[in-house]
Amino acid sequence: MTKQSLTFFAVAIIVSGCVSQETFVKNNMKYTDFEKDRASCETQASQQVGVNRSPGAELAVALFTGVYQVQDANAAARVRNYEACMMSRGYQRVALPACTKVQEAQRNGVGPLTAQNRVKITESSCFVSDQAGRIVFHNNTPS
Repeated sequence: MTKQSLTFFAVAIIVSGCVSQETFVKNNMKYTDFEKDRASCETQASQQVGVNRSPGAELAVALFTGVYQVQDANAAARVRNYEACMMSRGYQRVALPACTKVQEAQRNGVGPLTAQNRVKITESSCFVSDQAGRIVFHNNTPS
């Protein structure tokens, strides 16, 4: 791997930690309710909108791009079904910024290890991922 490639990957990793993440929240929700509703809506969306890997669509993409990829023609419909399910349960889509103090947010935020706690979303709310990649909500209150 060239020095230029290594630099690109290092910059990509650094920048990826600074982007916001869209998620569904309901103010003052219990984290356990969030995870339960999310899993239920994902399951419901998967059951109601099956995978459609039509060979025609895959060949059309291959002819157009020169790359053969497995395409799921129903992926967008499944996402819309999931989003509608979450909204019907009172959730709103928000874009939360990444927390700047990662370790503090993991330690003091509301996530899988503190699942009975309530999540309070404010202007200073941010997110961080735990070691398993699950979202942890945190409030970046200025000190």
